[in-house]
Amino acid sequence: MYAVYASRPGTFRGLKNRASIIKKTSKPEVKQETWGNKSEYILSLIGFAVGIGNIWRFPYLAQKYGGGAFLFAYIVMVIVEGLPLFCLELAIGNHFKKSSSGSMRAIHKGVIGVGWCTITVCFLCSLYYNSIIMWIIRYLFESFVSPLPWATCNSNQTCCLEDKTQYYWYYEHLKVTNDIRDLGEFNPTLVVCLTIAWITIFICIARGIASSGKVVYFSATAPYVVLGILLIRGATLPGARDGIAYFLYPDPKRLIDLEVWSAAASQIFYSLGIGFGAIISFASFTKNCDNVIRDSIIITVVNCSTSILGGFVIFSILGYRKTVTGAAFSEMKNGPGLAFVVIAEAVANMHLSPLWAVLFYSMLLLLGVDSLFGLLESMLHQLREELTFLRRIKKHGVNAIVCLVMFTMALPTAMDGGLYVVELMDNWAVTVPLLCAALGEIVAVMWVYGIHRFVREIRERTGHTIGWYWQVCWMALSPLVLLVMLGASLYNFLSKMSYDRFVGCEDSVSTDGSWVVSTKLPTPGVLLALFLLIVPVSMIFLGFIYGYFFDKRPEGGEEEMVDETKLSSIPPRPSATHTNNTTNLPSHQQPEQQPPQPYQYSALTTTPADAPYYTPADAPYYTPSNAPYYTPPQSFAPSTSTTPLYPTAASQYNNELNSFVKTPGKSTAI
Repeated sequence: MYAVYASRPGTFRGLKNRASIIKKTSKPEVKQETWGNKSEYILSLIGFAVGIGNIWRFPYLAQKYGGGAFLFAYIVMVIVEGLPLFCLELAIGNHFKKSSSGSMRAIHKGVIGVGWCTITVCFLCSLYYNSIIMWIIRYLFESFVSPLPWATCNSNQTCCLEDKTQYYWYYEHLKVTNDIRDLGEFNPTLVVCLTIAWITIFICIARGIASSGKVVYFSATAPYVVLGILLIRGATLPGARDGIAYFLYPDPKRLIDLEVWSAAASQIFYSLGIGFGAIISFASFTKNCDNVIRDSIIITVVNCSTSILGGFVIFSILGYRKTVTGAAFSEMKNGPGLAFVVIAEAVANMHLSPLWAVLFYSMLLLLGVDSLFGLLESMLHQLREELTFLRRIKKHGVNAIVCLVMFTMALPTAMDGGLYVVELMDNWAVTVPLLCAALGEIVAVMWVYGIHRFVREIRERTGHTIGWYWQVCWMALSPLVLLVMLGASLYNFLSKMSYDRFVGCEDSVSTDGSWVVSTKLPTPGVLLALFLLIVPVSMIFLGFIYGYFFDKRPEGGEEEMVDETKLSSIPPRPSATHTNNTTNLPSHQQPEQQPPQPYQYSALTTTPADAPYYTPADAPYYTPSNAPYYTPPQSFAPSTSTTPLYPTAASQYNNELNSFVKTPGKSTAI
């Protein structure tokens, strides 16, 4: 919509002899980014959804919860939870063409807090996620050494002789302390790796999706090449068949265990990246109204296939590890322990071990960087929409400032006790807030905006009908699963309140050979954990209060604009040079002379009081070529002429003005 700058009755100041039609300038205009092509969009979604968790969390859960039984529960949860929620977020972004916060504001200002929650979660998750990439970078650099550093002992300590890989991980790499309250000193090597990680991320996202959209051509496809190579190599190792059989063999008794189903639902939820707002942001950058159902099926199938493929790779290597070292499958560790201890040990025993180590940690690095693209882009996209002053700063400048701030705040993870910081943030800052954000999105779209309205508008815009399966999942099944997950997560966290404390090999009492023991969190740790949990969730309620009571912007986040159809009521502009040649008309056709009147402002004007004749220099304009000197018909006195030339021109002007396509032009400020 457009607003018109006018002055007093009888005048129309602006461009000489033209209608000066300009956009409101109460805040800078947001220039919507778009993907270069469809491939960038799909690859970016795949790169974000397929992350490190597909490689080091999914196989661990499969081993822990009954192999094939967990796979069955996983597939069911994909159908009733993962796929519908992924499709919902794609539909939100594609329909509203805004970030998570902007889409929530377009639905209702009272639910904007859901977007604020996703901003906070993305910020906290990015802090520790890039610290994991820091560890991967160091292991990648050290993989070029032969023999591998974790394959030999540089000391005669008992712990090193007992387990070389664990000794290197805890004593040489992390230099971890024995208590969460003791963070120790900064590890110079890790600080350098953290710096490299953030510089790499900044280079890739410096220009937003214009740069990250090109990076994904390599970063989203190369991991599959490496996975294929590792799968072929793993399948040829001794004992690989035993490992794969253990991965696929179902334990039917576990199917009645609610913990198995809860773990499967959690894995598909976090694996697809639901609730972060990145899917909504990526979908908002599309040029056209895409088929969100087709896209969601493609991404979900690729994500689940990658998890299963990663399971084959990991268990084939674990089968070889059992053959060589005799380590049982039950000694398999989760998360960093799997990547930096279990797999590191198996790779060290392979022929040409540096080659396989470089391939494995390169794959983890690319998977992690792709996922971090989505987290940061979601956060930055929402910040640019919410904080209007950021629109006046070049994008790479804003991105540089954000990366520098986050690098500074992530420095504690590069200390000796940084492992505890990462563990605390991973457990408390993400799980519950993400579930609350996803539930908030469902409530906002299904009940506040209205499911029938939402489905109808998608059909009108895209031509694709949302079937009953999707609507049933959105309205009933998916919210029910999320509520159960939320209750189980809160119960587990609040009842345990523990962390894995490093005790070393001498004091280890673990039956799986691990050198950590579950310990109750001290009071400072409990307070920090509750802070990480409460802050993101509280954003939902703070956003409701702000949006409902204090936010003066209309829903949608844009200022209300004047309808261009009201332009016909603008008074005429007399001119000393051009008077529509009325001086040559007969006296009975002369317009009535209006007495001088004081300055009055039209209801349509947005001109400041101290600048009554102001027209911005960049004001777009439009004037029909056949009516350059427009005089409304009501300014003419009654005429007996049968050829009302000027009223006809004015009428044609109005018709053209109501149907024209606005194009920016250049004008001169008066």
